[in-house]
Amino acid sequence: MKNLLKKLGKGLAGISLIFSLSAIPTLASSHSEAPLISMDRFADNTDTYAFRSVEAGREGFVTLIANFIPLQEPSGGPQCFRFDDTVLYEIKIDNTGDGIEDIRYQFQFTTQTFNANTVLGQNTINQDGAISSLNDIDYNMPQTYSVRRIDRTSGRNGRIVAAGLRTPPANIGPRVTPNYEANLGQPAVYPLPNGGKVFAGTRDEYFYIDLGVFDGLKLRTIDTGGPGIFNGNGIDSTQNYNVSSIAIEVPIQELTRNFAVPTGPTDPNAVIGVWSTASRRSTRVISQGGTRTNSGDWVQISRLGNPLVNEVVIPLALKDAFNSLSPKDDAVAAPAVLDPEFPKIVKFALASFYGLNINIPPAPRNDLVAIFATGIPVNPITGPNYTTFLSDGQPHEYLRLNTAIPITPIGSQNRLGLLGGDVAGFPNGRRVFDDVTDIALRAVLGGTPFTPDFNVAPNNAAGDGVSANPEGPLLTRFPYLLPPNPGNTARTSNIRPVTGFSDNDF
Repeated sequence: MKNLLKKLGKGLAGISLIFSLSAIPTLASSHSEAPLISMDRFADNTDTYAFRSVEAGREGFVTLIANFIPLQEPSGGPQCFRFDDTVLYEIKIDNTGDGIEDIRYQFQFTTQTFNANTVLGQNTINQDGAISSLNDIDYNMPQTYSVRRIDRTSGRNGRIVAAGLRTPPANIGPRVTPNYEANLGQPAVYPLPNGGKVFAGTRDEYFYIDLGVFDGLKLRTIDTGGPGIFNGNGIDSTQNYNVSSIAIEVPIQELTRNFAVPTGPTDPNAVIGVWSTASRRSTRVISQGGTRTNSGDWVQISRLGNPLVNEVVIPLALKDAFNSLSPKDDAVAAPAVLDPEFPKIVKFALASFYGLNINIPPAPRNDLVAIFATGIPVNPITGPNYTTFLSDGQPHEYLRLNTAIPITPIGSQNRLGLLGGDVAGFPNGRRVFDDVTDIALRAVLGGTPFTPDFNVAPNNAAGDGVSANPEGPLLTRFPYLLPPNPGNTARTSNIRPVTGFSDNDF
C-alpha cells in the first residue's frame, strides 16, 4: 500500500487511473451510515462542504459547512430540533498532508429555558406567542454557542473567536416565526473579527437524491424510461426535510500552511484537507428523575469528509471504528478502497432487475485510492493548473480544496463539477450545488471519456434522475443554504388523497 501511494504521489499511471478521481462512490448523504451513530442522531454528521465563497466580493474567503442531525421533519415539535449541548461539534483542517488537523474550529452550544412551566418548547406565550427577533421574549429556549479556534499559534486550548452567539429557533410556522429569514435567519449570520462570518441553525436539507436506490438499485430513471435508459424521472427523497448547519467563512490565508494566499494552483501551500466531527464525553450518568451528567475526555463518535465513504466504501465491521478514527489512521480502510463492494452491487442489480449486463473497472481500484488517500496530482488529463494532491505518502480521507483555483460564478457552475468541466466543483472541495450522486454513479461504472473501455451506454448516462433541489436555487450569500421548511406545511410525501372510504372500512 505504501509503495502504491508513493507512485500515486508522483503521477497517475494512465488514463484509466485518472477518471474516477472526480468522485468517490456515493449514493446518499451520510445519514445514519454506521450502526452506533444511527442511534445517536444529534451527533450524526450528514454532509461536509468546503469551497471558495461565491458571494460577490467574498472570493478571498473559504466557506466551510458541516451539517448534523439528519432528516428532520419540520413539524417535529413542540421541542423541535436544536444542537445537543453535550456534543462537541468541530470542523478540522489539515494543511500539511499528514492526516492530523492543523486547525480546529470548535462549536459548543448552551440552551437556556425561560419558562419551564409551559407545555410548549422553543416558543411559548410569554408575551404574544410570536418570535419576531432573536431576542424576543417568546423565544423560550434560546440556544447560544461559542466558536474556538485551535492552531499551532494559539496553544493547546486555542482562543475564543466568538461567544454568546444566538441560534435562530426552528421555523415553527408563520404565526410563531413570521418572516423567518428576515427576522431570524439572516440576523443569525454574525461577523467575525477577521472579516469572516459564522452561522449555526436549522436550514433546508439541500442534498438531493432519490433514495429509492436502496431498494435493490430501484432507480425510477430506469423503471420509467425503459431498460438501458437513464432519464430525469427521479424523486428528491430529502425534499422538505431540514438539517442543522454550522457554517463559517474564513480568509484563505488563515487556512493555508504558510498563512499566505497561494500564488497559484500548483503552489505547495494551496491545498487544504477538510472534515468535520462530533464528540461526546466518555462517561454519562443517568440518575433517577432524569438528571444526566457527563464527564471524562471527549471521544469522537462521528466523522465526515468526502460524501459517503463510510456508507459505500467501508464494510459494516469497520463503520463504527472509522467514525472514531483520525485521518492519520486511515490505512485500516485501504483494502476496502482497492476492491470496493459497491460497484459490484451496482453491476449485480442492473443485471438481476433490469437485464442490463455492464462491465465495470476491475480491482485494484487505484483511481479510488487516489481520491480517497492522496488527492489528484498534476496530470495530462486535468492539465497543468489542476491538482488537489495533499499527502505524506499515507492514506488520509477528507475533502481536498485547492484554494487557488478560481471560483466558477453563480449561473455558470456545472452540477457535475470536474466531470462537467467545472474545476471549481467536486472533487475540488465540495459545493452544496454539486450533484455527487450522478458523478459517483458514472464514476463507479466507468462511463467517461477517461475510461474508454467503459464509456458506453448505459454507463456514461447513469444518474438518479434528480439533478437539482426542487425547492429552488441556493442563496447567493452566506450561508448559502435555504431557510428551513416551516413546520405547519405538509411535506410533499405526506400529501395523499384519501377517497371512497367509510367508517366501516376501518
